[in-house]
Amino acid sequence: MTTTRRTLLIDGLRITASLPLLGALGAPMTARPRGPGERVLVVLQLSGGNDGLNTVVPFRQDDYYRGRPTLSLAEGALHRLDDDHGLHPELGGLDELFQEGQVGVLHGVGYPRPDRSHFRSMEIWHTADPVNPPGEVGWLGRLADQLAQPGALPALHVGTGDLPLALYARRAFAPTVRDEAGFRLRGTESFARERSRMLALDREGDAAFLAGAARASYDAARRMAEAADRGTSVDYPGYELARRLRLVARLVSGGFGSRIFHVELGGFDTHARQGPAHADLLRELALSLNAFQRDLEASGSADDVVTLVFSEFGRRARENGSRGTDHGAGAPAFLVGSGVRGGLYGTPPDLARLEEGDVPFTTDFRSIYRTLEERWLGLEPSSTLQGLDVLA
Repeated sequence: MTTTRRTLLIDGLRITASLPLLGALGAPMTARPRGPGERVLVVLQLSGGNDGLNTVVPFRQDDYYRGRPTLSLAEGALHRLDDDHGLHPELGGLDELFQEGQVGVLHGVGYPRPDRSHFRSMEIWHTADPVNPPGEVGWLGRLADQLAQPGALPALHVGTGDLPLALYARRAFAPTVRDEAGFRLRGTESFARERSRMLALDREGDAAFLAGAARASYDAARRMAEAADRGTSVDYPGYELARRLRLVARLVSGGFGSRIFHVELGGFDTHARQGPAHADLLRELALSLNAFQRDLEASGSADDVVTLVFSEFGRRARENGSRGTDHGAGAPAFLVGSGVRGGLYGTPPDLARLEEGDVPFTTDFRSIYRTLEERWLGLEPSSTLQGLDVLA
């Protein structure tokens, strides 16, 4: 049975929900304050296929330099992780957290029979299902459904565009908010009239959806604004990713109550002139993540938050003729937070043993999901694969 979804944009809150949720939307939705010991998961998606070999560099392997005559990074410029691997020179902010034991570097993350299509690979990551076509529910949506209760907003998408497939749920209600300014209710007379009109809609069909979504939107906007007004002593860089993570930090520390957040940084499809573009992206990633973690520490929330950083696939081991790299397979992922047991995990890439020119996957991404679902959030896992021992 196909589920019908509707989307509504109110004051920067993009509401996506299925029609079976209409009954739940009849009552005002809000964010129940997070209770003691209720942990938070932040999922940061690097869209486009991040080049893992220039992110976590295997500098001891000669094949790395032979395959990348213009893109290889000198050992002396790297942030050394161990005797064989170093982080990209622009990942200093991430290295600082690694040296403090707050970053788990997971080698060779992927899935069986990799697909080099952005769309299909992202579907696989978003549903935790490498075999079947995507259904109506994403992996984070399944978790949100387990957390759902009357008056709760367990999950939130911070960004632009449509709700990610990962957050599609059956019972839970996940809004999208653009940024800190995107949910502040305007006080104009015309806006007040429109609000009254929407809240007075008859509860039939789409009208019921609009009325329920409006109620949820206005209540969520009010609660978000209250939480986001909390100040911070941490200086964030002026990046879009930093602004989104700052909002997440304020909502977590301000008691908004959501326990699952999805954030995205795009631009990683580096087929040509990769060097400077990739460096800029990794700088934004590292500085934004570092500020986010410092903000959580300053607010006393750091022990309750873990961030997963992933990309839909890595890139080819050899550079192409345009000083870029093409779609690949296995790549590193990161877990960040004081609840992480820092270090390197899994089987490092061996560039003498590629599969069709790709770094093969050696860590199934579903084992990471199981670790976060079961051991971090205490919820029913989506996979039977064994989890990883990466949490403190």
